[in-house]
Amino acid sequence: MKKYLFFAAAALVAGAACAKIDRVDETAITFNVVNYVQQTKANTEFPKTETFGTFAWWTQTDWATDGQTNIFMDNQEVAYNTTDNVWAPTLPYFWTKTGKITFASYAPYTAAAGSNGFVNLPTHTVADGFLFTDYTVVNTTDVDLMYADLVTDQTKNTNPATYTAISGVAEGVPTLFHHALTQVAFVFKAGKNTNPNVIDQKIVLNEAKIINIYNKGNFTQNNASQWAGQNGSAAYEINAASNSIEMVWDAATPYTPSTVSRIVLPQDLASTGTQQSIYLSYTIKTKYKGTTDFADEVVTSTVPLYYDNTSIGGSKLVKWGINESILYTITINPYSDDPIYFDPAVVDWTVVNGAIEVNAID
Repeated sequence: MKKYLFFAAAALVAGAACAKIDRVDETAITFNVVNYVQQTKANTEFPKTETFGTFAWWTQTDWATDGQTNIFMDNQEVAYNTTDNVWAPTLPYFWTKTGKITFASYAPYTAAAGSNGFVNLPTHTVADGFLFTDYTVVNTTDVDLMYADLVTDQTKNTNPATYTAISGVAEGVPTLFHHALTQVAFVFKAGKNTNPNVIDQKIVLNEAKIINIYNKGNFTQNNASQWAGQNGSAAYEINAASNSIEMVWDAATPYTPSTVSRIVLPQDLASTGTQQSIYLSYTIKTKYKGTTDFADEVVTSTVPLYYDNTSIGGSKLVKWGINESILYTITINPYSDDPIYFDPAVVDWTVVNGAIEVNAID
């Protein structure tokens, strides 16, 4: 380790806290990071091309006693070092000889960029954990927001690393990230053709987007609901009109649009009023018996994303929860479910009287 790098790190620590902190010679602090996925209760790799931010506090006794009194890392960026195969701060930090260190991390480190939804630096308190006030999920980008479990009272790198099988590193502070937002994805299917008069039929998906979506809110890590004060309104493109796709009826594999998923704010789905919905524009191309050309029917529809079919034995989806990845399968039927019936009647004859005399006598 180059000596001037250590001096830079030590100076930063000394300037941030009043307590005297000594380091353990040549023992750099590293991290072992992973993502938590709620649906499968499994963990996935944290992308090695991304970075995250970390706060750390040195305590003489422990976190429960001393809390955030002495700042050790003040929102430092942590990146993957491909040479040494470690996750480490871009400016090296070292373990202390005495006391304990507690870590709080979030991702991405660029979450505070305006285009990513948050214009202020995140804050952390003992009572609330991470706070992201007035966070906005920007519809022109698709940026995730994650926070890690607090890792308290550490004195050295964990070796072997807790998540070695996933992260591929040998040692480091175990850092388990949770998604603070929701991921929604859509796949599309063309419904089955049951019209015996139709010899060919296709559906062209012109455009799909979700609308009336709350896009702003306040995140408090340690609150039971975590998100509160959702407001605003945004639309998120799923399949742009410039990327229309043709689907055949009753295809075994549904079509996955160019935008596979979107990051959205966790929120309750409205059952009435202005509802979160999916807007669709599609063309039904139908070739009837006795014809050689397709007849094109352009359709637009807006379908609410709230549904509760439990009363008839079906499923329910009434909210987008934190750390959830929700997949909607949208089936577009070529015609409505209502068969054509007739209500026949015959218009009664109109009686017209006429008088004709035969063999009339002059």
